Amino acid sequence: MPDRPARHTLVWLSAHADWRADVPTHDSRLAAWFACGWPAVVARHAADDPDPRIRLGVPLPPAEGKQRLALRVPLHDIVRQAPPLALSHVAVHAGVPADWQVPIQALERLAPAHVFGAFAWQVLTGLDYVHARSDIDVLWSVQTADAADALVAKLQVWERRFDRRLDGELCLPEGGAVNWREYAGCAREVLVKRVDGAGLEARASLFDGVGLPRMAWHYDHVTKVAM
Repeated sequence: MPDRPARHTLVWLSAHADWRADVPTHDSRLAAWFACGWPAVVARHAADDPDPRIRLGVPLPPAEGKQRLALRVPLHDIVRQAPPLALSHVAVHAGVPADWQVPIQALERLAPAHVFGAFAWQVLTGLDYVHARSDIDVLWSVQTADAADALVAKLQVWERRFDRRLDGELCLPEGGAVNWREYAGCAREVLVKRVDGAGLEARASLFDGVGLPRMAWHYDHVTKVAM
């Protein structure tokens, strides 16, 4: 298991995990969440944060105010990890609203991708996260500037065709990620998010480390999600 899992990694905690909510009043809700066997998601860890524990988030559904409950846990209390759900998995899941199935299938044909946000949590938990105005949040791995440019152009066409909002990130070869919509703009600098923080970086240098290993989600056991 790596020292610090990548952002968006899904993690399951041991039954006796020594987790601590950032807001103590959230303890009971988090305890009930984990009692259902549901995961949390790895959040960004500030580079200057002295706390060595892993930062996690649990996003509640709209019926509970869409709160994002934050907590921290020692790395050794994480018993399983898995990458974000594959878009191909979400596309065929019974929990996806009927009017989203064609748009998601069309999106899947553009490029391999992973899903986070409302659609992912609806599949993972069976709770109602997706509503008529929901966006879909997607992650794409891109290895070169040309590939990123081509993908962004296709995503813009997808939005116009289906009249739906598409959010998400382009995952860069060396592990950073940039919002695809921001990348599609003309700014010389873009905000790049990493597991240990975020900062503005020159757009022209995003793919300078193309020879480095591509971003990957590491895990010991991939949990199968019930269909």
